[in-house]
Order: sequence, then structure tokens, then C-alpha cells
Amino acid sequence: MKLQGKIAIVTGAGKGIGREAALAVASEGATVVAVARTQADLDETVRLIEEAGGSAIALSRDLTDAAQVQSMVDEVVARFGRIDILVNNAGGYPSEIYDKVRQQAIKIWEWSEEQWDQIIKTNLKIPFLCINKVVPVMIRQGSGDIVSVSSRMGRIASQMGAYAVAKGGIVTLTKTTAIQTKEYGIRANAVAPGIVDTPGQRVYNHNVGQDDVQMGSAADVAKAILYLLCDAPPVMTGQVLDLFTTV
Repeated sequence: MKLQGKIAIVTGAGKGIGREAALAVASEGATVVAVARTQADLDETVRLIEEAGGSAIALSRDLTDAAQVQSMVDEVVARFGRIDILVNNAGGYPSEIYDKVRQQAIKIWEWSEEQWDQIIKTNLKIPFLCINKVVPVMIRQGSGDIVSVSSRMGRIASQMGAYAVAKGGIVTLTKTTAIQTKEYGIRANAVAPGIVDTPGQRVYNHNVGQDDVQMGSAADVAKAILYLLCDAPPVMTGQVLDLFTTV
């Protein structure tokens, strides 16, 4: 097992990509700290990991709140003494950013300030806060791995407004973190999937009349995350793996 003895925080671990990432990381021997807001979802993730012979705990936190992110870090360090891996997955977007009548994304000039702020908070503030609070622990250890989940929408010109901007921000956040933490033995990389078959994505597709759209697998995204943690060369940092680019 390539991650035996490692302590891994996986955010957004209650469902979708986060759950699959948590299962994959645990399958390689890491103890997983599954973090999200909904306790019932986290409990199910932990149950699945333990059923497969792995080790995990659940922490319910609102990761848009810096104090709760710090509380998460403090509890993990108090329990385990270290943080070896951070999988920055928490995020998402509501169907309200898509105009169901016109069957197209809301235009930049149509976004309200509140909509824009909420998407940026959910998709860019969370990974920033997690990196901001976890990296000092990794610096003290002299090692650590960070993998963040961006999106194809953050890698190409797209119609998705604040969501695309936030996911593009994760790419730059990843590269900046990699540059600034390399001297401390920390790697920071990201994956950028296209449309992924998750419960939230299926709800979104249905709301906008796109139930038949082709989607990739959350399990395949988890495999890419696992590659970056287990098999990528030690010098590989500041990189983004693009997935499902033909979707």
C-alpha cells in the first residue's frame, strides 16, 4: 500500500468525487479524514471505507468559515499529529447559474453580486482556506501533498461565469502554492475534469433539460488524484491533469 501510515484530509467527501477520492486514498492505506457539512453523508463514506478494511473519521465543517477550517486542522493534528495529504475537492455550482428558459448560461452582465460572491466563496475560498491552514503543518513536517480539483471549465474559454473564474483560480492557486512550498518538501497539483457523473451533476442536468449529456466517472477522477499522490514523479508539482477533454 503506497499511502500506508499517511493522514489524508479529503474535503467534500460526503458524495461524488470526494467520496470516490476518499475511498481510493483509503484503499492505499491512508487514514482518511472525511470533511463536509452533512454528517449523514460523511458517515456513509466512513462506513464504506471501513467496510472495505480501511480507516477513516468524519468531521462536519463549513469550510467557507476560516475558524471552522482551523478547527478541522487543529482536531486532525490533535488526533494524529500530522497531515500528509490534502485533497481539496469541496465546491460546486447551483442550477440557478443556468437560464432554463433560454437553455444557456447566465451572462456576465446578468449575474447578481450575491450569486457571484457565493460561487467564488464555495469554489475558490474553500481551497484557499484549506491550503492556508494546512500548509503550516506540512512545513513543520517538511513534507506534504496537495491535490485540488479544478475543472475543464477553468482551463478553457467557457460560458460558466463565476464558476469558470473560480476553477481557473484553482489552477493559479495550485501553481502559486507549488512555487512557494517546493523548498519545504511539499507538492501541489490539481486535476481538471469535464462533466462528471455525480448526484449534484445529475440534478443540474435534469434542471436544464440535459439528462442525456455524456459524463465521465467520479471513480476515474479519483484514480487521477491517486496517481498524483502515489505514482507521479517526486519533481512533479504545480501541474494540472486535464480529464475528459472530449466531453
